[in-house]
Amino acid sequence: MIRMINFTTLLLIVVTLGAGCSLKQSDTMSSSLSEKRIFNPMLNGEWIGNGISYSAYRDGEGPGKGLTSREHILEDLQIIAKRWNLIRVYGSDPQTQNILEVIEENDLPIRVLLGIWLDGHKSDAVNNEQVRLGIELANRFPEIVVAVNVGNEIFVFWSWHKIDDMDKVIGKIRQVRENIKQPVTVSDDYNFWNKPEAQKVADEIDFICLHGYAIWNKQLLKDGMAWTEATYRDIQKRHPDHRIAFCETGWPTSKVSTGDSDEARLVKGKVGETEQEIFFDQYDQWVDRNQVISFYFSSFDEEWKGGFDGVNPMAKMEKHWGLYKSDRTPKKALQ
Repeated sequence: MIRMINFTTLLLIVVTLGAGCSLKQSDTMSSSLSEKRIFNPMLNGEWIGNGISYSAYRDGEGPGKGLTSREHILEDLQIIAKRWNLIRVYGSDPQTQNILEVIEENDLPIRVLLGIWLDGHKSDAVNNEQVRLGIELANRFPEIVVAVNVGNEIFVFWSWHKIDDMDKVIGKIRQVRENIKQPVTVSDDYNFWNKPEAQKVADEIDFICLHGYAIWNKQLLKDGMAWTEATYRDIQKRHPDHRIAFCETGWPTSKVSTGDSDEARLVKGKVGETEQEIFFDQYDQWVDRNQVISFYFSSFDEEWKGGFDGVNPMAKMEKHWGLYKSDRTPKKALQ
């Protein structure tokens, strides 16, 4: 069947500043996905789907505070490559460009799920620049970037950077997918993917990126892995035509137990390096046994996260999800 489109759409060209190329855009909200692209990350004939999330920020660094040195990035990636060949990064920006260049220049055995960071508090210009650079990087590094994620936790009801206009996001998903060759996904919490409205987004992507944290859902450690697997199977049943990648889960090594913060009110499970080791070992074995594409959260602790307010800010959970401390020494799970 021939789809009717208006003449204005045929003439629409998005001029990419500094890139010298044109990007295709879609103008209709009926699903444009005719055939899914397979996401099954391999390297030298071996499955590498058991991956990890990566952010390059060191102590004293953070968004808006400049770039991490390329020497530090290389050190990080050499640490990661001893165990993982697949990483997830969250944005398309100069820091991510440096990460990809370091991988290429040093011929590191690492492949990347590239992120495009969208934010309901940011301007259209800022969000559009993420899309533009994400497309550019995916095309510049086609052997390294194995998939692209458009938006991180932008639909789930509790997100601080939630985007209410789903159609606008779908337009960006289509723009990305029409201008790259890699599979495209959206990452969000299970509390979005289990809602009926999630189907509209699922219809536009090649695979689903699932987030689910047992500890944030009042689970004790003894039930953590059972809850995690049950959550994965539930989303799998709701979206049987999609491969489900577990793109965020983990267990922290610190929390603040007093006050009115979310972690003080919601987190019932015990945290620490021993607890993280137990959960990580169970999860890691489950991923390998079931060939679940996964990005464990996370590689390194990040001091900048969670802010510096409150009575004990350096103990906040957001700073302590890494399997390595922020000084790059391994925690108990990796010793």
